[in-house]
Amino acid sequence: MLQLRRVTYTFDVPLALLLLLTLSLFSLFLVLPLSFLILRPLTGLSLEPFLDMLRYPYLSVPPIGEWYVISERGEYKLLRLLGMNFGVVLNTIFIASAVTVLSTVIGILVATVMARYDFPGKTLLRIASIMPLLYTPFVGAFVLYKIFGDGGLIGSLMLSLGLPVAVEFAGIAGVIVAQTIMFWPIVYLNTMASMLQIDPTLEEQAENMGSRGLSLYRTITLPLSLPGIAAGAGLVFIFSMEDLAAPLAFKVRDVMSVRIVENILASGNIEELGTEVVIVAGLLLLMALGWFFAVRHYVSLKQYAMLSRGGRWKPRVFKPGLLVSGLIYFVVFPLVLFSALPQIGVFLYAFSESWRGTLPEGFTFDHFVAVLSDDNVVRGLRNSVIYSLAALVVIVVIGSTSSYLVSRLNLRGISALDALVMSPLAIPGLSIAMGLLVLYGVLFKDTPLDPYVNPAFLLVIGYAIRKSPFTTRAVFAGLQQVHKALEEAAMNLGASRTRTLFTIVLPLIGLNLIAGSLISFVYSMSEVSTSITVGSLNREQAPLTYYIYDYLTSGYGGGAFIHLASAIVALMIIVQLAAIVLSNYVLKYRYAFLGI
Repeated sequence: MLQLRRVTYTFDVPLALLLLLTLSLFSLFLVLPLSFLILRPLTGLSLEPFLDMLRYPYLSVPPIGEWYVISERGEYKLLRLLGMNFGVVLNTIFIASAVTVLSTVIGILVATVMARYDFPGKTLLRIASIMPLLYTPFVGAFVLYKIFGDGGLIGSLMLSLGLPVAVEFAGIAGVIVAQTIMFWPIVYLNTMASMLQIDPTLEEQAENMGSRGLSLYRTITLPLSLPGIAAGAGLVFIFSMEDLAAPLAFKVRDVMSVRIVENILASGNIEELGTEVVIVAGLLLLMALGWFFAVRHYVSLKQYAMLSRGGRWKPRVFKPGLLVSGLIYFVVFPLVLFSALPQIGVFLYAFSESWRGTLPEGFTFDHFVAVLSDDNVVRGLRNSVIYSLAALVVIVVIGSTSSYLVSRLNLRGISALDALVMSPLAIPGLSIAMGLLVLYGVLFKDTPLDPYVNPAFLLVIGYAIRKSPFTTRAVFAGLQQVHKALEEAAMNLGASRTRTLFTIVLPLIGLNLIAGSLISFVYSMSEVSTSITVGSLNREQAPLTYYIYDYLTSGYGGGAFIHLASAIVALMIIVQLAAIVLSNYVLKYRYAFLGI
């Protein structure tokens, strides 16, 4: 009876309506589309599409091709690292696994240096380490192809140094290198956050017991950082599987992301959407969820809680010795600065007249003039702004209601709501886009809501669902700093729950809401998965990122096309930087950002 009274007092009508609204939105636009995506291939009761998944191009056993090729080029040898073709499904798994391992190693190394050592140039290293997370739709991958690919900067540099061999990356090997450079900062940010939260007394106690150096790091520091490492590695695996840019740049078609997009672009209506590609999108979803839950289960098997957690402490920071200094300045610094080359390359492409050889030539503003006078680009920009603003309204509703419910409701199972609203971070965007396309393409066929006729509605919904976690986490952080006593005092004086929300809670978390909304808006503007798939169904309603994709694929990443695409992306980077500076310094809100 006491429990029932407490629930009745806590769970009033406004909260019930907020809960119903949140669950309805996520059920209609996330749970149902993804469920339909998985179940639709089973409705025909035909095994043929599933048997096709066991044949090329989806599965190739034994694999096709070679791991590498060495050829004589007169005075030097050319080593081309390729990677064998195992088929669409296994290629995707192999690439994602390799990228995750490499990104985790690099991320842990850089996080350890940044969290545990103080050295000249640390601020520069911190800035450079997050530059790869400035989102460069497609163009960054083509810059990396210019560096590592055929006749690229790396091979030319090796020859200029007089080495007898030049190395080029192509195919799957090129995709692995490119994605590693793009995604390792995700592991770095999560790992460093975990390391900074470690109670220093635990390491000090281990030192008193005789543990030093690598032994201390291996037995205390690294295990306590595992939640952050696992979170970063989990995101990298999922981002790698759904990445479209690197496979396009290195001309790799046999991966899930490329097959999904190519099939959608070739379809004129929902009937022309092949069953095989729906199965591929469902497999992508199941693999991502399987990996996500496996990582969570592994982390849950161990205990990471610290008895003195919640107190104030200063993280242990050391002056590096000679060996560590050499590692910092000759390994970490070059690695981090090299990882920022895609963002730098975007501006080089945008402002250069041409880039036919190893280095760009000339300086011009003509590419910016050309794209801003292109009717398609202007229309795409207008569409992106309209869709992102409309999505932002939904995002604010989702972020505010779900965060308030999670932070204020004292009900069993409320953590499941938190997991639901944050789940878009762990679900491939291509799977969400395909689920929305298949479900609403079938339900609303030949109506104004048919995505093949009018994709604008699903673009807004796709943006809102995918980018809402940024606002949700920002609002939740603000609510953690607003004590319940302030609301209880207002309600004790006669204010309703609704009035309390609008006059007490929202004004107090206003800056958090603005900061999270700003990040969500910027990432909605640069969203790729939904923009390329759903947006391509009607060019008149296509967003800006679709035209970046169109520029690059029309010119195969060469000629003037990549310069024009780079001009658009350079403007997007400037907007991202402005949003980050505004949210971090003007609003005094520290917010980690990811280009999802």
